[in-house]
Amino acid sequence: MAKIQKTKRPTASIPTTSTGDISFLLLLFFMVSTVFVQERVFWVPRERLPFATENIERIARNETATIYITLKGQILIDDFPYSVEDESIVETMRTKAREIPTLQVCFRADKDCRYQSIRDVMIRLQDADTRNVVFEVQRKL
Repeated sequence: MAKIQKTKRPTASIPTTSTGDISFLLLLFFMVSTVFVQERVFWVPRERLPFATENIERIARNETATIYITLKGQILIDDFPYSVEDESIVETMRTKAREIPTLQVCFRADKDCRYQSIRDVMIRLQDADTRNVVFEVQRKL
């Protein structure tokens, strides 16, 4: 009896020599066809600063604490100078909040002062748990 030999099946192989070229072309295609978003402007131009034109509401000054920030970054709370580094702002605002339950903090800052000064004072106000803050603007002449 004759033996029948099984023939081996041919194996299919994928050529990988051009894989690098194909991936580079795909990368180049996606880079060229991608639409880039223009950078947004996150600051307000000087011409568009807010001014109060109507609906000006007067706040009773005996229920407020006014914080002034000068151009040089000096901080005045009800005309008394304070420093951001020490905890005196926090203690002063806590004391005022205990004395006046409906305390409103009125914020006035110079138009050209650094925002970092305003941010530091706002953090101190959060530490003092004074959350009712009003930013005052000038009336447009």
